[in-house]
Amino acid sequence: MHATNRRDFLKAAAILGTTAAVGSEFVLPAMGADDAGGSWTTFRGNAGRTGATEESGPGSNVTTERSFDMNGGMYTTEPVVADGTVYMAVTTALTPSSSEGYVAAYDPDADETVWKRDDISRPGTPTVGDGTVYFGTRGSEDASGTGFFAVDSGTGETKWHVEESNRMDNPLVADGGLFADVSGGIARFDPDTGDVVWKTEAASGVTCFGDGALFCGNGVALNADDGSVRWDVSGDGDVLQTVADGRVFSTENRSGEYAIKARSVEDGRELWTHTLAMSGYWFGNRLTVANGCVFYRINDAIQALEVENGYDAWTYEADASLAGAVSVAGDTLYAGGRADPETETGDAVVLALNTTTGELDWRHEFGEWDTEEYGPAANSPVVVNGKVYTATYPLGSTTDWMYTRYGDFHVLGNAEDPTTTPTEETTTEETETTTEEPTTGKTTTTSETTTTATEPTTTAGKTTTTTASENTTSVSTTDTTTTKTTTPGTTMSETTTTTTTTSGTPGATETTGSGGNGNLTSTTTGTTTTSDGQPGFGLLTALGGFAGVGAYLRSKIERDD
Repeated sequence: MHATNRRDFLKAAAILGTTAAVGSEFVLPAMGADDAGGSWTTFRGNAGRTGATEESGPGSNVTTERSFDMNGGMYTTEPVVADGTVYMAVTTALTPSSSEGYVAAYDPDADETVWKRDDISRPGTPTVGDGTVYFGTRGSEDASGTGFFAVDSGTGETKWHVEESNRMDNPLVADGGLFADVSGGIARFDPDTGDVVWKTEAASGVTCFGDGALFCGNGVALNADDGSVRWDVSGDGDVLQTVADGRVFSTENRSGEYAIKARSVEDGRELWTHTLAMSGYWFGNRLTVANGCVFYRINDAIQALEVENGYDAWTYEADASLAGAVSVAGDTLYAGGRADPETETGDAVVLALNTTTGELDWRHEFGEWDTEEYGPAANSPVVVNGKVYTATYPLGSTTDWMYTRYGDFHVLGNAEDPTTTPTEETTTEETETTTEEPTTGKTTTTSETTTTATEPTTTAGKTTTTTASENTTSVSTTDTTTTKTTTPGTTMSETTTTTTTTSGTPGATETTGSGGNGNLTSTTTGTTTTSDGQPGFGLLTALGGFAGVGAYLRSKIERDD
């Protein structure tokens, strides 16, 4: 693992002070589309807010390439990436009387700051489009530093600015326009000037775009060209989150009872509903859609539903305290969190799972803090061009200052020169019973039930047992042979034999694999109902703690949910 460069970023940024313009030595060379190396240009990656990309991330020889102290936190924001540059929205102060932060452009290859705007209030996640970075801020200290900004992506210089009195937030670039939440509704703007094209009070909340429409957090679909209402299920309480493949996916909360839904983008007709069998607050409510599945987390478990019908595909119970939303790049799902679920200490961790099977591909632990109270947890991973970008924060803390004081940024990538050692064999089985292999890892069992309402009723029971080896060396190659046996009824037996070539040296612990249980029991049950009705969803994430953390987390509720 590379030595951490915790102060390099701050040293470079300090040169710029509070000005927007930068010297030529800090400006990245212009790159064409072919040189961009992929992108993640807005909150949850794209206009559909799917949390997914066709990019690929690091392999099993993953290592930490860069780590640095942000002198602030990114608990409520995601990094975005465009043309090889990472744009970061960081909170540096959040108290009843102060709301401060900065937006910076960072070159991960050169490990240097391109530009930094620290003359602003606390920023939200930016959106990048056509050479411009758009972001909103929260605060009232100085009108020149609050409101909504459009700045040059190469220099950070202001192109146009709207003051806080006309609050704009959660920007989205699509269909040739700029869309944002505004005071009392949703509006479309000219992305070059900030002029209002249309505004409506019929909808509100974070929006996603697909099939010529905006799907808004309050359950209303708007035609993007003129803002007219396409359909409205706000009375059902749906929080529309993401759109893909002719479906818009939402979450529902009715008196603590949760569900995930799929609706038609054309008319809002309900296609299926998957009810979650759980109690308490659902913290991992952000949905990710890719590869024929809807992915989400419940506490320390990751679950996958089939896009077509909402049936259970697989469940993975992590031996970690999970945090943030999951992300998909290519055929791999990435989840962040903290490695030790039994305590509130330990290092950050990123898990990589196969999106088809839910099996663990690799596990990478990293990051350390000089505090014994809370260990770092990796927030939502962003995957672009073979790298994972993630910020850490003190998961579980109930005091504001820890979220802004303790926040590091990490870049994960492939180790350059992996070596190989003799092979080691690992076996994975899918059966009706749970077994335990103390010497090879941990075992999890999932039992899920699916029913339908508008078609002839079918019930499928599926029990999965997975055992994954936990090694202290990094994995470089894997050969897998799978045999499936399906019998009439609802039980499928699958046996997979994996031959793994490992690498590393004695004492190496960067890349290890493990299955196992997190804080949930080993059995999770979900029910899917298909109907033509339109029950819906409204969700607010609640988090206990002192009054201070409530103020801090309000921005996450308003932006993400």
